[in-house]
Amino acid sequence: KIFDAIVVGGGHNGLVCSAYLAKEGKNVLVLERRHLVGGAAVTEELYEGFKYSRASYVFSLFRPRISKELDLPRHGLKLYHRNPSSFTPLLDGRSLTLGSDMEANQREIAKFSIRDSLQYARYEEWLRRLVKTIDPYLDAPPLDPSFSLPNWWEQFSPLLACGSNLMLLGKDLPSFYEMLTAPASKILNRWFDSEPLKATLAIDAVVGVMTSPEICGSGYVLF
Repeated sequence: KIFDAIVVGGGHNGLVCSAYLAKEGKNVLVLERRHLVGGAAVTEELYEGFKYSRASYVFSLFRPRISKELDLPRHGLKLYHRNPSSFTPLLDGRSLTLGSDMEANQREIAKFSIRDSLQYARYEEWLRRLVKTIDPYLDAPPLDPSFSLPNWWEQFSPLLACGSNLMLLGKDLPSFYEMLTAPASKILNRWFDSEPLKATLAIDAVVGVMTSPEICGSGYVLF
């Protein structure tokens, strides 16, 4: 049998690519060596009575556009909000628990620093502003250096949207540049004093990338 495309690996990325190709009328073959598909995003009973996600600990990088275009909820996709989102135990018996409730988060942080508890709400709002700036570009295809004039708008409209949002940042524009280029530790040290909070937030900058929060560019992953 002749296929238009062969996708090696039935992980979530391979399945998404295959689904989009099939949606365009292509005849697609997906090859997977395991007894089930899903890759890192599968849930399995590793111990009797206990089910775990094999590797994927959050769903945040899976773009909502994909879920909508492939109508994944109709096919059984159900998301569970991670709350609390983190628990940081300390050797002295204290701990820091963070979740989706801002007031509860501030009470937790206040156990270590009153100033940090007030700063945290400002920090989250600052991050939200920066995310809005770059978000339009995340779903855009890479620029094609061989583009032709008829499709110039498709190529450059995401860049124009990103540029417009950058202008709206105003005085926050330098901090946006710093977020993309600086170490996460530099950013967190400027915002906060308490080590438990900084350590908890720094996890987002290093998880899955085998690097250090002292490395330039790790600040970007704080998004």
